[in-house]
Amino acid sequence: MKIDVVFLPAEARGIDLSDVTCVVLDIFRATSSIATAMANGCQAIIPVVSVEQAKQLAGKKTAFLLAGERQSQKIDGFDFGNSPFDFSRDKVQDRQIIMTTTNGTTAIQATATAFCTLIGSFLNAGAVCRQAKQYGKDVLIVCAGTNRLFSLEDALCAGLLVDNLLDGNVVPTDAALGAALMYKHAQTQLAEVAQSSRNGMRLCGLGRTEDIEYCLRVDEIDCVPEFRSGMITLPGLQF
Repeated sequence: MKIDVVFLPAEARGIDLSDVTCVVLDIFRATSSIATAMANGCQAIIPVVSVEQAKQLAGKKTAFLLAGERQSQKIDGFDFGNSPFDFSRDKVQDRQIIMTTTNGTTAIQATATAFCTLIGSFLNAGAVCRQAKQYGKDVLIVCAGTNRLFSLEDALCAGLLVDNLLDGNVVPTDAALGAALMYKHAQTQLAEVAQSSRNGMRLCGLGRTEDIEYCLRVDEIDCVPEFRSGMITLPGLQF
């Protein structure tokens, strides 16, 4: 099994993903929020790229809630923003959500041709790695980045996943090895390093330091949301 990392979704263009398990990471905060929502009983999430798409789809699917942000701020008129604390069990259990974010949902859609796409985070890192190993396919970890630029927190989580996946049957690329080295160098001071990143400083400026702390917890969640046929669900659930 080969494991590779791309630090921006655009780097995955032109790669044949039809027999590849992708793992999408947008740590601050889309994939962390999706994992949280699904762990709290959300039935399904439809990721879309634009606000207009979200609103149009919501007009056709009136039972769906709307979630999204632009530049880390909740979109006017939406039910939720992009904080994982928005997606508490009392708000999302047995509900379905349409979501659009600045970077995360775009990255998810970029993997639409993959064998499957797992929604990853620090929160469910161990569960994601177990699921990827079970599928037995080559793995491509796709970091969402921020506004088409490298994001440190995504790369650090990619490194954790690589480190967990490495065994005698796994062949890592140089990008995967580089991500693993980044994580190992930072793991004892993960909060300080991630908080000093561009997105970390933005969230601190918005008074969302609790989001940072939560999104950096490792293995808090044991579920693995999967993106297939345009919808994120837990394995075995279809709507």
